Amino acid sequence: MKAEERAISQILTDQLRYQIPPYQRPYSWGEEQTRDLLDDVHDAMQAGEKEYFIGSLITIDRGDGVSEVVDGQQRLTTLNLVLARLREHLTDDAARAVVGNRVLPQDPLTGEQETPRLTLRPRDQKFFRDHVLEAKPVPEGARADLDAPKRRLLANMATADAFFTGREQAWLKGFASYLLNKVYVVLVRTESFRSAFRLFNVLNARGVDLSNADLVKDQLFSRVPAAHGELEALWADLEEELGTDKIDVFLGLYRTAVTGRRPTKGLADEFEQLFAEDPRPSVVLLEQMLASARHYAQIEAGTAGGPTARRSLAALRRVTYDECVPPLLAYLARPVPALDLAEYVGLLERITMQNWVRRLGRAKRNTIYSRLIKAILDGEGAEHVREHFRDGANDEEFFAILDGEVYGFPYAQAVLLRLEEGAQDDSVTKTYGGRLSIEHVLPQSLKDPYWEARFSTREQQQWLHRLGNLTLLSGMKNVLARNYAFPAKRDVYLTHNAAVSFDLTKEVCAATEWTPSVLEARHARLMDVARGLWGMT
Repeated sequence: MKAEERAISQILTDQLRYQIPPYQRPYSWGEEQTRDLLDDVHDAMQAGEKEYFIGSLITIDRGDGVSEVVDGQQRLTTLNLVLARLREHLTDDAARAVVGNRVLPQDPLTGEQETPRLTLRPRDQKFFRDHVLEAKPVPEGARADLDAPKRRLLANMATADAFFTGREQAWLKGFASYLLNKVYVVLVRTESFRSAFRLFNVLNARGVDLSNADLVKDQLFSRVPAAHGELEALWADLEEELGTDKIDVFLGLYRTAVTGRRPTKGLADEFEQLFAEDPRPSVVLLEQMLASARHYAQIEAGTAGGPTARRSLAALRRVTYDECVPPLLAYLARPVPALDLAEYVGLLERITMQNWVRRLGRAKRNTIYSRLIKAILDGEGAEHVREHFRDGANDEEFFAILDGEVYGFPYAQAVLLRLEEGAQDDSVTKTYGGRLSIEHVLPQSLKDPYWEARFSTREQQQWLHRLGNLTLLSGMKNVLARNYAFPAKRDVYLTHNAAVSFDLTKEVCAATEWTPSVLEARHARLMDVARGLWGMT
């Protein structure tokens, strides 16, 4: 087994070929991951980072010049796709050849295309070579028949094109140079399935979290050997506060909270740099870390602050990413005068929901959060911190999205749960458990005469997936309600399980009819509640 740090230009080279074996899962990266990769490399380039690390690549050397990819196929495939699209945006023949040769080499004498650097699974390879590496257009009529992996490749090509479109040629060449020469992976080359999969399992097991925490612990302890007894006691408190399975997650969030920087290295390397920049004794550093761990435990438990703050905190915990946690940890460690916790968490909820619903990429989200952290670390006043929240918001875009179709998006249930709470005063705090589902009051099929008499096909299409037509149900009520007429649906809402749990649904049950005018009025009311909850300006 051999592991080396290598630049992208050193893994996409004449001496190496890669193959995705048939047993691997299909290509699964979506547009967000591709956009995040591009944004992260761009940010590192703009910041002048001399090296930018994007993970590991575990391979099995077959002995015939080809290495099978055990781990890292999503990243490696996307890198090939990005370089192939970048080549198409370059106009200089020499530059096109340099970039193109990294993914689909050509014989310099004959110009004939040789074996690609990367070969996907057999069922995906022809599409990958024809339409990604060779940039042949996909006929419009054939797109509907593509399976999921091919659709993802196509969508990610469009994402890369959008990223490169409009850039000057000098910038494109600079980006290509940085991507090839300054972006690194750890290339691990093994000679057997057994050793490769053993390493893969080790890297993906729960133990990797504790191993990273142990490295951070060793770095702290090595700074002041004489203080080991006190440090051991503090570290034991840290483990007791969080549990060993959550320490690594906390450390990653904590590092961001105390620096305001996005991570560019492995966790242990990040802390090595952090400790090198902070001259305070290890005991002081660990005491600060422990205080922040207690704050994190309160965030996880939803117990930080009073009822108003806890409502916003519950809403934040429904978001599918945790990048909003570091700016909250930063505030809890250093509260801003004249900006109490309830207001701060409320502002954090507003910007986070806007980020989520507007589908901002990770890099853009982190830019907003990083500015908040730096404002707190720099001791900026309350009004300046509020201004950072306002600068990151876009009420017009956010509410335009909420005013449209929300059903089917990841945030739909979280939006409805928060609107449910928004109708109550601050003294009421709710918790939700069990099975929850989103119910269409006006059903997705107009088969029942009740609905045919009240809604045209156009009106159904207009309102079906919008807030005014959606409510929340628990248990099996959603299945039982089906496409029945409204009176029958209402009876299911009211009688099954002998109770209606949600005020949103009680409001629906209070209606005697479900018509376009009733639906429109409810939608307008919910939008008013949403503006009160999430409007920033």
